Amino acid sequence: MEGWLVIDGYEDEPAAFGVPNYLGFHIRYICGVLESRGIEYTYLTIDQWRIKYKQLLNDKSNRDKIRSELSNLAGTVVLAGSIVPGKYIRGTPVSQRELDQILSIIPSEVPILCGGWAIKNWRYSGWTPLRTNLFCAVNDVDSSLDSFLSTGEWKHSRRTKDQWTLWAHYGSISKAVTNHPDLLTVDGRSGPLTYEIELYQGCVRFKRGCKFCIEPKKGVPLWRSEDDILKEISGALDSGVKNIRIGGATDIYTYRAEGVRELEYPIPNPEPISQILYGAREDERLDILHVDNGNPSIIAENIEPSTEITKCLVENLSDGAVLSFGLESADPHVHQMNWLNCDPNQLKIAIKHINDFGRVKGKRGLPKLLPGLNFIAGLNGETKKSYDMNFNLLEDLRSEGLWLRRINIRQVEGQGFQEISGTDFRNFKKKVREEIDKPLLEEIFPIGSELSHIWWESQGDRIRRPEQIDNPALSSPSIHGKSGITFGRQIGAYPILIGVPYLIPLETSSNIVVTGHGMRSISGVEIGLNINSVSQQQLESIPGIGKKAAWRIISSRAKASRSSKIPFDSIEMAFEMAQVEISPIVEKVLSI
Repeated sequence: MEGWLVIDGYEDEPAAFGVPNYLGFHIRYICGVLESRGIEYTYLTIDQWRIKYKQLLNDKSNRDKIRSELSNLAGTVVLAGSIVPGKYIRGTPVSQRELDQILSIIPSEVPILCGGWAIKNWRYSGWTPLRTNLFCAVNDVDSSLDSFLSTGEWKHSRRTKDQWTLWAHYGSISKAVTNHPDLLTVDGRSGPLTYEIELYQGCVRFKRGCKFCIEPKKGVPLWRSEDDILKEISGALDSGVKNIRIGGATDIYTYRAEGVRELEYPIPNPEPISQILYGAREDERLDILHVDNGNPSIIAENIEPSTEITKCLVENLSDGAVLSFGLESADPHVHQMNWLNCDPNQLKIAIKHINDFGRVKGKRGLPKLLPGLNFIAGLNGETKKSYDMNFNLLEDLRSEGLWLRRINIRQVEGQGFQEISGTDFRNFKKKVREEIDKPLLEEIFPIGSELSHIWWESQGDRIRRPEQIDNPALSSPSIHGKSGITFGRQIGAYPILIGVPYLIPLETSSNIVVTGHGMRSISGVEIGLNINSVSQQQLESIPGIGKKAAWRIISSRAKASRSSKIPFDSIEMAFEMAQVEISPIVEKVLSI
């Protein structure tokens, strides 16, 4: 291995997704620096590092061999940007322990640059790795790297606007994209990679932003131009990208808003965001297009211009789009103490507004645009009554028939906040999942609903392990229909987890019919299963067909196959021979 080594430890920030199947923008900017200078480098995700080195590093006899393999490196960059705790499905951000292991195996003569919000948090908590040639960037990692390449010395640095543009464009065609394991499958099909693009930096609440959030600390919003963003999108599509999420912004409604410095609620400007969305959609290579955050108070206080933006979102985004709304707490005392974004009344107005335009379902079977809602536990001033207020708000929303696609309940990170009552937190979370989430899923995705293009990601466990990535047997068509469980999701923002009670080859896609509901997931069965080859496990997954009926169908097929190469001429014939009634779902699922 020669040149620079760039390790993508994944980023997960309030306004930045970079955990697979997402590809974050900060790692691309780092690669963009090297691309713009024509410097050789290798890009590895942390999962690729784990697959290649993790087991070997546990054996002391291999450590010298690995260190020798890495001795020709000109330098190493590690991005660790996860500051939002969560459960991941397709990949897990690098841990502090793993980073320590990486630092220990890279030869001491090789300079190492580490950066990202996780690094900052770890250092704040006392992390002091003992090695030479290590620099931890406080500001922009890409800019610190560029400065080192120019001067040979490390310094904290911020990128200029011109550098931002340059590295974003070079990053769109970099190895972070073209060599990303989610860009293409092993057999050359388009993979589930979703390219996260940065719309702007900072927050319109820079004067008095939410105390827990890092975005207001970035200051007055710095807008990227419409042409700049569309050029980057074009570069990504040239590199083989099919799916894009416009993120990197606290609120898409305030992109180039009016009165950012003067007004508490800046006035949305529909034209710039419309130009980006319509411009992106002009390229037929683009498949999935989603966005991220919305500020409910901005929508509520500026309904007229917000309506224009909402209509544009509904028209141009792929179905399944979610606008994340940050209420955090319905308690007015908590709201005041933590300088929170909006109050419950503003939230209700914004949620109703999005429901009015976005509930219609698109071609993949999903509502076009729905709000998501974030709660944070552990904010200053929180009491047991705070959780009651949160739940009462959710009940009010449900009583009005309003839909929420996702309710995110997490604990505050960082210093300066209060201890969380574990019992109160768990009880609130459980109550929301049982009494709000599940009924919402039943209403939005009723049994018999059809959902298309489910990407199958893991077997046995909802979390895909690195060892599953490297096991071709799990992707073999020969396993289809055998005993087990498979989990998958549609490509896009905050996709619903789907479980199927039999094995499906990983890294493939298919359509399903909804057969049941969990608290945050649904179960299903594939559409188009052939009655003459369907397995007993697949039959049992169809509502109305139990184990006994499935066995009778399989048994009847075996008998009929003795006299015919095609045992059943029709679905009706199969069910008649087995004396099983045909349900509407059966007609959707089975074919001949």
